[in-house]
Amino acid sequence: MAEPAQAKDAKPSTEEKSAADKSDQSKKIEQGNWLALESNPGPLNKFSARMGLPDNLAFCDIFGLDAELLAFVPQPVLAVMLLFPSSAAIKEYKLKQQTELTEKPQKLRDDLFYLHQHDEIGNACGTVAMIHALANNHVLKNLQLKDGPLTKFMTKAAKMDWSERGWELLKATDIQEGSEAAASDKDDNQTKTPSKDDKVNAHFIAFVRMDKELYELDGRKKFPIMHGATSGGSFLSDVAKVVKEKFMALDPTNVNFNLMALAPKQAM
Repeated sequence: MAEPAQAKDAKPSTEEKSAADKSDQSKKIEQGNWLALESNPGPLNKFSARMGLPDNLAFCDIFGLDAELLAFVPQPVLAVMLLFPSSAAIKEYKLKQQTELTEKPQKLRDDLFYLHQHDEIGNACGTVAMIHALANNHVLKNLQLKDGPLTKFMTKAAKMDWSERGWELLKATDIQEGSEAAASDKDDNQTKTPSKDDKVNAHFIAFVRMDKELYELDGRKKFPIMHGATSGGSFLSDVAKVVKEKFMALDPTNVNFNLMALAPKQAM
């Protein structure tokens, strides 16, 4: 696995841009240009706590995808965040996947809390992935978020579609402040805080278990991806299989993959 890295999204393709409703172009942009987050549990846990994550849960590193390394991750795992390189091979696969699933749509759950990452928000993919991880577990009652910026955002965006939620995130200054604090945390971050214009070619997504189904939630995609059946006991290994086959195998010489699990907090 690679050393901690920040994620700044590559420019989306024409096909990916078409996902946003044309009417969105007329909307007023309130905020934007967020700092990239580092793939590091330290600042992410401070950010998550500020967003209402219960004290008994935390993000932790996943040091490898072999069974013996996955065994070190506390159980049960509620979500996984993946930071992957925006390489040409992965982009090509994503476009092919989008075309196939547009032609033959999957049957998706109605209660998924999913939001689109619009271009104007900048490097918010880490924040979007964290929201997807926390919000959907809150929806399923796997955890109870404390009242705060995220529950306020979820309440306001509850009846919005995925694109409208993305625009609403642009107005959520309290969430942006938490994200910026995490991105610029000098105590926990292991790399220099990038400027908002630095080009770091990587992207964060989240994986969650919705009852017996494994979902990939990527704010840059037109829709969630359902990767088949899973269970509480197999969720982490099922995510590992998807990451190895659908991401790492597409770019086998690239070591810039980082994963974190949302799981029970361990005593220090």
